[in-house]
Amino acid sequence: MAGVHVKPSNYQDFEPYCKWRIEEGRDILEIQLHGFRKDQVRIQRSSLGSMTITGERRVDQSRWVRFRKEIKVSKDCKTNEITAKLTGGVLYIFMPKKSKLPSSQDQVTEPGQNPENEQTNPEINQDNVTKNLAGAVENDDTTTRNAIMLLTDASESIHLLNDGISALLYGFG
Repeated sequence: MAGVHVKPSNYQDFEPYCKWRIEEGRDILEIQLHGFRKDQVRIQRSSLGSMTITGERRVDQSRWVRFRKEIKVSKDCKTNEITAKLTGGVLYIFMPKKSKLPSSQDQVTEPGQNPENEQTNPEINQDNVTKNLAGAVENDDTTTRNAIMLLTDASESIHLLNDGISALLYGFG
């Protein structure tokens, strides 16, 4: 059958490096896809609040690489306004956030006044301040321990990623 292009079954799956950027008004997902063209990448949004990004490209006459990445879309995302751009080997997916309307509880009042314009003089309890500060220090220590654990996990992931990149660069043996 002349002219029929059949893709080989010799695929190498890989996990692309992804980075989230959280900005005022939108989230941006950056996916490293060096060597991919726009027509080799597909983005699908499901009605269940997730998005699937897939791609495949030929490496040589008999080998292909492909990936599949599924992400959860934030509930405050304007899903109908999601856009994407592939430039410089990086896929940018822009996810605008819904604007939050202030509730009646969020209304600003003048300092020292309650909503009924009555003067208030809050009483400061030194014991509560001391307990709250001690709790804050304890939370800060826990946060530091959690950050160290995350960095350790990230370091291990980077080593695995480097091994995968080496496999891509030097063969799939």
